[in-house]
Amino acid sequence: MGRKLAILVILSFALLSLSCDEATHWAIPHISYPQHPHMAPNGRNNMHDDAYMSDTYELPGPMGKNPYVKLQSYANGTNTCVTIAFDSQDRILTTSASMLSFRLLLLDPDSLQVLASYDLPDRDPTDPLFPYDDTSGATYFVLDDKDRIILADAENSIQLVKYFDESKQFKLVQRYDLSQYTVPMTAPARDHIQMAIPSWDGRYLWFTSRYGMVGTIDTDSGKVQTTELQGEELENSFAMAEDGTYIVSDHAMYRFSADNDGKPVQDWRTPYDRGTTVKPSNFNQGSGTTPQIFGDLVAIGDNAEPRMNILFLRRSDGSEVCRLAVFGEGKSTTENALPGLVRQGPHGLEYSVIVDNNYGIRRDEVLNPGGAWTDHAGHMVRVDALEQKDGTWKCTQVWESQEKSSQVLPKLSLSNGLLYIYTYKLQDDGQYQWFLTGLDFETGKTAFSIPTGSGIDYANFGQPLALGPDSTAYLGTMGGLVRITDTGDD
Repeated sequence: MGRKLAILVILSFALLSLSCDEATHWAIPHISYPQHPHMAPNGRNNMHDDAYMSDTYELPGPMGKNPYVKLQSYANGTNTCVTIAFDSQDRILTTSASMLSFRLLLLDPDSLQVLASYDLPDRDPTDPLFPYDDTSGATYFVLDDKDRIILADAENSIQLVKYFDESKQFKLVQRYDLSQYTVPMTAPARDHIQMAIPSWDGRYLWFTSRYGMVGTIDTDSGKVQTTELQGEELENSFAMAEDGTYIVSDHAMYRFSADNDGKPVQDWRTPYDRGTTVKPSNFNQGSGTTPQIFGDLVAIGDNAEPRMNILFLRRSDGSEVCRLAVFGEGKSTTENALPGLVRQGPHGLEYSVIVDNNYGIRRDEVLNPGGAWTDHAGHMVRVDALEQKDGTWKCTQVWESQEKSSQVLPKLSLSNGLLYIYTYKLQDDGQYQWFLTGLDFETGKTAFSIPTGSGIDYANFGQPLALGPDSTAYLGTMGGLVRITDTGDD
């Protein structure tokens, strides 16, 4: 009887597998990322989805089932949406950028129509970083647990802005002028406040500047305290956890905490190989990654030559667990975060990240013939850090995909096991055709590619992709905001 039952169970699983079509995928076993108590729910609160900057979702995205694509523009000419978040009523909050001007927009998630708008200070066109190397001016923002947007504007202030349903408009709730806390520079160069995130206990807002200032703002008194990383740049997002603030510069990986008076204190500093030059697609000579916190580790990429390395470091002291060189010699770098997860394995925790090779993408060529991707090397890899029986660690490459992603910030669905990227194909007319593409996390195989459109309006060169609460995908393009959703069976 027991043998018959076992056979029936095996057959039922086999039939279940056969009944699933090629577009069906399964949830990935994982350890969930903790919820920051002073930020909006995970998956909704910033371009990297949560305070650990995991770039993962607990919900699925589109599966390519009779997809519907819509592009909505928010200005005449080139315009794009950068950070995408979702408020407590599932509406879209985004920054709309049009060269100089930045606006906060509240959008209907279905029609993409503007429900409210809030003007932000213009960027400075004389700045040497303008426009394609300047990530300030509200490129980054986070959403807190009170539906307040926390952003750094182009005037080096931190603004807290909230949409009020009663008045149907955004209002400034709080503003902190940080212009005196930036690094002094010779004009026309200037320092930029990049972003701000609440501390895990909510006592402080942590902030960074492009040229090396790390600071805290006491949310009760408004007191500001800083420490300068002299000669270092901070152009990436930073991450927040229970044990501290994780920041990567173009020289080293750091963890900071606040002392009893709120002053930033360096817990540890781990230098990495920053190479000898700025690789094509990177903002500076250093890591292009946002720190990925998971389990007991934090992962980043370096800028080594001839191949960049993925580094796994201990959160406790910054010591290296293992590293792995990725992609081809002389054509290896990333200016993207590392979507990833941690799960229980036979010998302990297993860590996985996805790496997007951006080598050769030239942002300043995006509007020119051939665009930014003429010399793009491309490819994606999955790298795992595994603890061995003897307690040592091994980094290994699990798979490599030949897909070329536009440098969109990729996102991983833990619910359906798909990595979402934005790929392209050069057509005979010299224009690019664009696709929302899903890769299987376990195998790296391409599950589907949904055509979104052709030409510069559909081009993306680093804007983040987001999955909405109803599993719709959104991403900023040079023509505004694209919405991709399934409508039913093929």
